[in-house]
This record gives sequence, structure tokens and C-alpha cells, in this order.
Amino acid sequence: MNKEEALRKIVSIVCEDFVETLITGIEENEKAFPYTIAVANFISELKGKNIIVNLYGTFEDTIIDMLYRETSNYLAR
Repeated sequence: MNKEEALRKIVSIVCEDFVETLITGIEENEKAFPYTIAVANFISELKGKNIIVNLYGTFEDTIIDMLYRETSNYLAR
């Protein structure tokens, strides 16, 4: 395993823990994640109608920035 592969494995493990933390945070603090929840609902609604969308191809940078802001603000608590 080279250095890059080792680094990718470590980052994957750490990020996986963040996923669980964020999912719990979203479920317990819906008011802190209005953009994240709205985007997830929109994508889910479209998928239910067999319309597959890509986050980066569908939403403007300002919306994506808000998703990052919500998650980073929660993780920084």
C-alpha cells in the first residue's frame, strides 16, 4: 500500500464517522439543516418520479455552499 492509498483509507474511515454524526445531527436538529433537508427532499421526490439528478449539476454554488456551511457549523460545535 503506497502513501496515497493509506491516506485515502484513513480519510474514508474518518469521513464515515462524520456521516453517522451528521445523520444523527440532522435527525435531532432539523432546524439547523434547512438547506440540506430541502435538497434531500427535492432529490428524493425527483427520484421517486424516475428523474435522476446530480447535486452539482442541479444546484447552484450558493446552495451547495449552504450545505457545506450547515454541516461544518454542526461539526464545529
